[in-house]
Amino acid sequence: MPLNSPGRKIRVLVVDDSAFMRKILGDIINSDPELEVCCEARDGIEAINMVRLHKPDVITLDIEMPRMNGLDALRVIMKQSPTPVIMVSARTKEGAEATIKALEYGAIDFIPKPSSSISINMREMKDEIIAKIKEAARVPRRFLEIRRTRLLRAQKTKVRKPSVPARTVVAMASSTGGPQSLLKVFPKFPDNLKAAVLLVQHMPPGFTKSFAKRLDSISKIDVKEAEDGEPIEEGKGYVAPGDYHMEVKMRGGKPVITLNKKPKIHGVRPAADPMMTTAADIFGRRTVGVVMTGMGRDGAQGIIAIKKKGGITIAQDRETSIIFGMPKAAIETGMVDYVVPLDKIAETVVTAVNKINRGGTDGGPLSVLR
Repeated sequence: MPLNSPGRKIRVLVVDDSAFMRKILGDIINSDPELEVCCEARDGIEAINMVRLHKPDVITLDIEMPRMNGLDALRVIMKQSPTPVIMVSARTKEGAEATIKALEYGAIDFIPKPSSSISINMREMKDEIIAKIKEAARVPRRFLEIRRTRLLRAQKTKVRKPSVPARTVVAMASSTGGPQSLLKVFPKFPDNLKAAVLLVQHMPPGFTKSFAKRLDSISKIDVKEAEDGEPIEEGKGYVAPGDYHMEVKMRGGKPVITLNKKPKIHGVRPAADPMMTTAADIFGRRTVGVVMTGMGRDGAQGIIAIKKKGGITIAQDRETSIIFGMPKAAIETGMVDYVVPLDKIAETVVTAVNKINRGGTDGGPLSVLR
């Protein structure tokens, strides 16, 4: 029966060596009328067999398990029976690093592992898990059949560049499908990029630092997790830390990053809209806005703000977006200049930055360039 048939539930395989965790996830999944747990597995070997026997629509996959861990199981599953996978990851440095690898190997998304105090935030976690499973089930099959047999190699040692305050900024937004897509975009930015890159990727605390390090390892530009009050410098990338909104302010005549815990926007923190909007306020027409794959509509208001200030706006196309929600919302504003496939995003960004920089400035502060 097709997935979209009336009455057809999304069938989920839950893989975890902990019976407690299997029960928690199973109760959450079965509480939604559109979902059901079709089978369970205690390790990677069982998971591979269950996929072959039951052909689930979505898999939730633990990373640390006996006999065969989640990463090894994921690689086999994506090779033998491509299926949407959501990793269930511990909030540890090791868990975060393994999660980033899993996204490169083909996992669609991840959720932090619930703690024994799950009852405290059950509603919030329940809604997130259910939403991610439903989105994963809708991912076009072409994204599952791409073989990811090895990680991208790290770049050679970077040449240390002088610190120069940025006068042009690239404000990027992504969510579901973003990590694996961004890992293809960032290596294409040249080491002489005459702009700073600000990135909001929807991720919880504990994972953004590992993701920033991974981006840095494969990029020609320096990439790091953003810190409160640090200056925004040319040729550097800044990833918004999990659970903090990232905004742009002027301080001492220079653009700086500020972090805050204002209420969630679109149900997420960090959200891209405040970053993009404040970037446009400070950098004006010298702002390039980019909205990539993800569910929801975060980034759409940011695109409007950037365009109203005279900046250049870009959205990922439907065909290459794992989830087209965010780019679609941005395009529907009527404020997107270029709709391009994933493999053209970096090139389009560089062209936009060069176009802005060729436009000339009067050498004054950013506030006069709007």
